[in-house]
Amino acid sequence: MPEIHLNRRGINSIEVPEEVETAPGSDLVLQIINHGSPIHISIASANSSPFTDFFHENLYVLGEKEFSVPIRDDAYPGVFSIEIISGYGALRAGFRVIVRERRTPVSEPIAVAPLPSLPVASSMWRPSILAALAVVIAAVLYGLWLVYRIDLLNIAAFVALFLGVILTWLRQRS
Repeated sequence: MPEIHLNRRGINSIEVPEEVETAPGSDLVLQIINHGSPIHISIASANSSPFTDFFHENLYVLGEKEFSVPIRDDAYPGVFSIEIISGYGALRAGFRVIVRERRTPVSEPIAVAPLPSLPVASSMWRPSILAALAVVIAAVLYGLWLVYRIDLLNIAAFVALFLGVILTWLRQRS
């Protein structure tokens, strides 16, 4: 847990770590320790929106206080900064927060027994044959439509293609 020391070296002084690491889905808990008289501080982060919903917080610190910054579950690895402000903006100190990739637990592979193969019933009408037949019929009908300009042939070509697609789709599902 990173520690932030206030009023240790002087009035409104701030001491922060250089970097802090965290992971997606966790909380970054800041331990704020005040070594002097009570103090108002602001904690802000202007570039943290890809990692957390935290933006700004005003705190009154008497002694010790914990402040939590929730890191999103879907946060990608990256860096953002947090700034501690005291003395009504007179003193500032910041540190980098490094969001590391979540460590995935190593699990042992599960042995799965192979499924018994089922005999495949051979069928004369396979989906590829139906699709090819529908394309040939549609091409012939479309060619006849180009020659004779009978709209019924164009519609029949479209219906043949559509039926070929439907039959192939139904055959794939079964």
